[in-house]
Order: sequence, then structure tokens, then C-alpha cells
Amino acid sequence: MNVVSKLSIIIPVGPDDNTWQYLLKELTVLGEDIEIILSACQALPKDFNLPDNIIWMHTTQGRARQLNVGATQASRPVIWFLHADTRFTVGVIDALHNYIAKDKQGMGYFRLKFAKDGPQQIRLNAWAANVRSRLFGLPFGDQGFIMRKSLFEHMHGFDESLKIGEDLDFAVRVRANDFSLIELPAELMTSARRYKQNGWLLTTSRHIYLTWTLTRQAKHRLTLS
Repeated sequence: MNVVSKLSIIIPVGPDDNTWQYLLKELTVLGEDIEIILSACQALPKDFNLPDNIIWMHTTQGRARQLNVGATQASRPVIWFLHADTRFTVGVIDALHNYIAKDKQGMGYFRLKFAKDGPQQIRLNAWAANVRSRLFGLPFGDQGFIMRKSLFEHMHGFDESLKIGEDLDFAVRVRANDFSLIELPAELMTSARRYKQNGWLLTTSRHIYLTWTLTRQAKHRLTLS
């Protein structure tokens, strides 16, 4: 039995976003046994035909809501959340197969790597993100959260009241519920274009501040629940 037949992949698609088309090409290496759900706040482009294993769902905008809607429709026991601009590096597919085959109880995530579409300093950001994930259990959504659907349901999904930071909030809650966070031995690559567009220092400073603030807020909500 092909282990990827247990897998549903959830991809949120934003307005006017076409990066998901390139991700679908990356995913062809997994064959047609997987289920792919595109949770989109735009219409499927005209004359764009999708294979039977790929589902296009139209929903209202909001990353947390789009992720939840896609996960609700997933028919497989393992779900993998990917950002539309994600690209694979060597080792991702093997790591994915091994994770599914071992039927892990916690939530897996990949190491982060940035594409070469940003400033050179972006390597420091990737290094810091991987250290933060490993030491403090705070991976981001662009690191490809993967878990049993039953764990996702136990956590009641992503918090749709959050406009940003739904990924950090989810990771904090997973740890608080005594589930392990598992770093997979491969890198997912994501775009660094926002660091080039908005400036490396400004974007990095804002990112650090938001990470600190959103993590504190997530932990505070837990103490109140």
C-alpha cells in the first residue's frame, strides 16, 4: 500500500494568487493517490482542469478559516498544510513517507529554507527560525504542519478569530496539550520576496516583534481557557 494514500494536502489560496499552480507541479511526484484540497477565496481560473484527486473549494478569505474548511473536507487520516508558495528540496518526499509510515502521534514540521528571491541576509532568518522551532517549539505555517486529522480535530482547528498568527497559536496549543512537535529531516523552501520588497531589517524587526507578541497572546489565552 502506498503510504501517501493516507494523505490529504490542504493549500490555502489567496486572492489573485497563482503560486499554487507551481506547487501542484511539485506535488505530481507523489502520484494520484494523494488528495489535494485547494481552499480558495477566488474562482478557479477558466479552462483550468483539475484531476479527480484535486478539489477546489471556494470559501471566504482568512487563512485560519481557509485551512479549517479544507481540513474539514479532508477524507484521509493524515493532513498536511502547505502554503501556496512552498517548494520542495531534496529529502522532503522521503521524510514525508517516513513520517506517515511511522504513524506519529504529534505534529510534524519541516526545517525552513528561503528561496533566492530575497537579500543574502535571509539565511540568518532561516537559521533563527529553525533554532526557534527546535528549542522553543514554535514552528511557523510555512514549515508545513503535518498531523493526524484526529489531532487537528482534538485541537478544534485553527483559531478563526486571529487575522495573523494562527500557526503560532496552533503550535502553542499542541504543546500545551502534551503532544510532541517533530522536526522532519528536510527543508521546505518559501519565498523571501517580502524581505526584498519591504527591506530586510524592517521586515525582520517586525517579524520578531509579531512572533513575541503573538506567542504571548496565545499563552495568555490558554491560561484563561
